[in-house]
Amino acid sequence: MFFAIQVCELHVSGYKFSVLNNAFVVHRGLKTPTSFHTGKEADQERNRQLFRQFKFELKEKYPDSSRKCY
Repeated sequence: MFFAIQVCELHVSGYKFSVLNNAFVVHRGLKTPTSFHTGKEADQERNRQLFRQFKFELKEKYPDSSRKCY
């Protein structure tokens, strides 16, 4: 999630950037078709709360920006 919020803030603050091909994402735990790591649901809920707070803080930090993160 940290990388996503960094990109989000760069976008809201007005930076322009390009995404390179052949990128990859690293995640915690082994992902299988039937299961995720044991704390996945709790992690997701905590991340939702943190992201809502982060978006609120971005609005205060960049009040004139028309850009948003979804």
